[in-house]
Amino acid sequence: MLVASAAVLWGTTGVAVAFSRSSGLTYLQVAHAMLLVSSCFLLLVLRDGVRRLNPYLFLYGFLVIASFRILYVISISVNGVGLTSALIYVAPLIVVLYESLRSGEPPNITELTLSLLAFSGAYVATNPELSITSSSGFLIGLVLALTYSATLTIPRELYARGFSRNEIVVQSTLSAAITLTIVVFFTDGLAVNVNSIPYVTYGGVACMGVAVILFYEGMKTTNPVYAGLVTTLEPAVSLILSRTILGEQLKPIQYVGASIIIAVAIVTLIRQRGTTQKNLARNLRNLVGPRGLEPRTSAV
Repeated sequence: MLVASAAVLWGTTGVAVAFSRSSGLTYLQVAHAMLLVSSCFLLLVLRDGVRRLNPYLFLYGFLVIASFRILYVISISVNGVGLTSALIYVAPLIVVLYESLRSGEPPNITELTLSLLAFSGAYVATNPELSITSSSGFLIGLVLALTYSATLTIPRELYARGFSRNEIVVQSTLSAAITLTIVVFFTDGLAVNVNSIPYVTYGGVACMGVAVILFYEGMKTTNPVYAGLVTTLEPAVSLILSRTILGEQLKPIQYVGASIIIAVAIVTLIRQRGTTQKNLARNLRNLVGPRGLEPRTSAV
């Protein structure tokens, strides 16, 4: 549920970005401003996250977090907002295939089916014209999806190396903020607009602060495949808010896409709960004796 909560908060980003953009900021400037606010917020509430600085975490922030933001802006310029949002959700399918290679087992058919459904739902929900991109646009979108896939699979490896949630969150966000500061300085230019401050602050605190904390906390126990499927809730939430807050008119096919996304998320959450219960039962069996009463002991 923590990852799902993060996805819901991420879904509100679109409204904050739309209001920020209306004040004259570019997509890159908005992303940069939100990251700066997020960095300040995380340093304030997770101060122990910088007690042990580690180059791996800063590299992760540079190669994955910052790259995702930059590629997202590049993809928008080539593919448009709708198609870019859709291409991101090739990521769950990539994660399913990666997990299959990692385990040496064939891909799970149910997970493959849910991944394809999630992408289909995101595609029609965010891209009702059913546009098809060019080969270069698809390549950019694929790299974007790969970076998003990395945010789903790398946390497990970082936790296995002994890093804490706060260290991962704070140091990777700081690295991304520094990287975007340099990029924005040499491209769109550093800019501040008073009218955008409330929306940038919300995006930085809620969408890139609280949501990121919830996500990484959830990734301690969540399968990367399940996390990828659940985070497709983001475009569904974004559509609902665009309709209710921004007054945008949605096409019937977009409602169909959002319904598919929500259905996939519900099925995934149910499957995750079942998997968790099975793991708990297996661990319990390993702790008790064959008669269910005596602890297991090694033979002497």
